[in-house]
Amino acid sequence: MDDEHERLDVDARLRAALAPDDDTTRRIVARALSAREEPPRRLQPIAGVAGVVAVLLLVAGGAWISRSRIAPTPRPTPPARELSLTISGHGPIVVVERGDGRRWIVGPASAPRPGGYVIVVPRGRE
Repeated sequence: MDDEHERLDVDARLRAALAPDDDTTRRIVARALSAREEPPRRLQPIAGVAGVVAVLLLVAGGAWISRSRIAPTPRPTPPARELSLTISGHGPIVVVERGDGRRWIVGPASAPRPGGYVIVVPRGRE
């Protein structure tokens, strides 16, 4: 299959569509060949560094201000309550009582019994 003539046809149509007009071509050539030459503009390196430093300072300051506004203020700690425990022992059982009435009983583990269960009923607060 020889499709070379079709490729050339597409290429020619594309080039024709993208080709600049004569006025544009003359203007580009005239500007390129003009006698006056302007040096390319360049920013001074010090100005660039100063700009970067200024942007970094603004970002850091904004972060610091937003963090101080967002951070929660510390709540005053409540006064420490005295923790008093009374420990008493009766044989292998140790009873620990706290000042507010809580009680823990620590003793040896009992032998497992099949079919046993425990019902716990909370006492009303008085």
